[in-house]
Amino acid sequence: MDQKKTGSFLKELRKQKGITQEELAARLNVSSRSVSRWETGSNMPDISLLPGIADLYGVEIGEIIRGERKNGTEGTSGNAADALADYANTEKTTLFRWVRVTGLIGMVLLTGAIIFQCLTYKPGLFSLAAVLFSFLGLAALAVVSLYADGILSRLAGSKAVSAAVKIAVIVLIALCVRFLAAASLFAGIAVLERVQPYADLSGREAYDRAALLEQYGSDLDSGLFLFPDGTDSASAAEYASSLQTGLFDTDGSILLTVTYEPDAFLRETERLSQISCTVFESNRDNSAWHTEAVRYDTDSYRFPAYVASDGYDSVYEYALIDEAEQRIIYVLLSGPVRTDGAERTVPGEYLKTDPYAYDPGRGSSLDRFSIYSYCFSEGVWSEYSPGDEERVPSGEQR
Repeated sequence: MDQKKTGSFLKELRKQKGITQEELAARLNVSSRSVSRWETGSNMPDISLLPGIADLYGVEIGEIIRGERKNGTEGTSGNAADALADYANTEKTTLFRWVRVTGLIGMVLLTGAIIFQCLTYKPGLFSLAAVLFSFLGLAALAVVSLYADGILSRLAGSKAVSAAVKIAVIVLIALCVRFLAAASLFAGIAVLERVQPYADLSGREAYDRAALLEQYGSDLDSGLFLFPDGTDSASAAEYASSLQTGLFDTDGSILLTVTYEPDAFLRETERLSQISCTVFESNRDNSAWHTEAVRYDTDSYRFPAYVASDGYDSVYEYALIDEAEQRIIYVLLSGPVRTDGAERTVPGEYLKTDPYAYDPGRGSSLDRFSIYSYCFSEGVWSEYSPGDEERVPSGEQR
C-alpha cells in the first residue's frame, strides 16, 4: 500500500466532490487536521471510516486503498479483500509503532525510577515493596514491547527460550511468595510489639540502676553510664520509667530528676564530665579498641547537657544540668520520639528544642553518636556489653 498515492487520490476525490477539508471533517466527525494528514499521506483514515468515505465519493473501498480507480478487467472480491488486508496490516503497523515508542519510553522511565529508589533506599517494608513492584512493572512493560515487535512470538518457538521463561516465572513466583511471607512475618511482629504492655514505675524508691541494666541493658544499647548508682546523696529525687520489651529491643523512656546539695552537685557534674566508654572489636581478642568520651552540648536542649547517645539505634541518653536549681535531669529515650511533648514520662521541656532533630530522614544511624558503639576501620561494628570494664587495657580509664 502506498500511503502517498492513497492520500493524493483522496484529495482528488474531495476536489471532484467540491467540498472543503472542514466540510469533510464535519461529515465524518473528525478534525480537519486529520483530513489534511490523510491527503498528505502522513496518516491514513481509520478502517472503520472507509465505508463512509467510499459512499461519499462514490468509489469502492479497494480503489481508495490502491489510490486509483480500477479498470474494467480487474476482479472485485479478491482484490478488495487483499486491499483491506493490506490496509489493516498498515494500520496495525502504525499502531504498534506507537506502542513500541511508548513502551520504550516507559521502560526508560521505570529503569530510572528503580535506580533512584536503589540509590535512596532505606530498609523498610514499604521501600522494599516499591522497588519490587517497580521491577514487576518493568518486566510487564518489557513483555508488551517484545510482543509489539513480534520478538516474543519468535522466541516462543524456541524450546530453550520457553524453558528459560518457565524457570524465570517459577523463580519470580518463589520470590514473590517469599516476599509476602516475610512481609506477613514482619507485620505480625509489629502487631505483637505494639500490643505489648508498658512496664511503668515511678517514685524515688523505684529507681534501681542495677536492676534496669540487668533487665534492659542489652536491649537499650546503653550501659546507663550517665545515671547515678543511687539517690542517697540527693536532697530530692523524682523517678519515672515506662518501658516496653519487644522481640528484638526495648522502647520507652527513663527519667530521673535529682536535686543535690552544692558540694554533691559539683561532684556529680565532675563525674559526668569524665565519663567515657571503651568498645572492643570482638573478633580481635582485645587487640583493637576505641574509647569515646561523653559529649558536652550547650545548643540542643534548654539546659547544658552531657550526651552519651544521640540517636544511634534510636537511643538518646543525656543528663541536663540545671545550675539555677542545683538539679540534674537524667534522660534515656529508646525508639521513635514523639515531638509533641507527650513522650510518655518525659515532658517536652526535657526534649530537644528542635523537634526535627528526631526525624530519622535527616541522617542514617551512621551519623548518630553513641559512646557505646563504634565502627572500626575494617567496617566491623562493635557495641559495649556489661563486663567490658574488666578488659580495658592499662592506662585507659572510663
